Amino acid sequence: MPTVHASQRRFFLAAPVLVGALVAPALLPVATASATPATRPAAGAPAAGDPAARYAGKSVAIGQNMVAVLRNDPGAGGPEAWIRAVGPNWRQGDAYMYRVLDKLDRSHRTAEQRGLSLSLVGAESSAPALKVTGAVAGAKSGTHTYPLPKAGTPDARGCTLVDESFIGAGTVAVLSNGPGGPSAYFKNEGDGTRVGGVVDRAHPALPKSAGFVARIIDPYGQAPELLTNMEGGGHPAGTTAFPAPGCVR
Repeated sequence: MPTVHASQRRFFLAAPVLVGALVAPALLPVATASATPATRPAAGAPAAGDPAARYAGKSVAIGQNMVAVLRNDPGAGGPEAWIRAVGPNWRQGDAYMYRVLDKLDRSHRTAEQRGLSLSLVGAESSAPALKVTGAVAGAKSGTHTYPLPKAGTPDARGCTLVDESFIGAGTVAVLSNGPGGPSAYFKNEGDGTRVGGVVDRAHPALPKSAGFVARIIDPYGQAPELLTNMEGGGHPAGTTAFPAPGCVR
């Protein structure tokens, strides 16, 4: 199987699009990838210091095939909630750099998206939160509140970046990298079912019982990579670079 390069399999936004978001918040950026996670990425992941890290944060599912990416970094504008479209199979921990629908911050605190009312509450306090009101997937209308990360924490600064990469045999690797180092799990490309297990610094390689090869190369280094081989012995393995973390603790 040919080597899978990270630049061929990324969902992250290109830098020119991100710059546009800063210049014209009303015209929110559209990611180069489809809103459906099963579509394979075309854009490259950000290098260390790349402005793409500015748009990372703590992602939470809010319903109607949307996630809110929550940030609370005083040095980057204060509390924010980026509302992004995702596919119907999105689960916590999956990549989230898809199409932007709206952004809430101190200057734009309320919005309506897909039948849901969104509001950023406590924006001037030490405990801001995103309030979501409305019916989700036919359920009765209700209100859910999602606290933003506490200022000064890695989540608040968007330190951990998440990416997805197709590695063959109908399998997608979900790679993340942040203060705790690189980590990856694996899922079926079609239905999102998790397979194989998890690799991280504590367990850098999958056991043989996983049915395929997956190992982190240089897990404590500056540029770790994920080596995978879905074909078994006698076939060339593929490598995929982990995303560079958005910041360092």
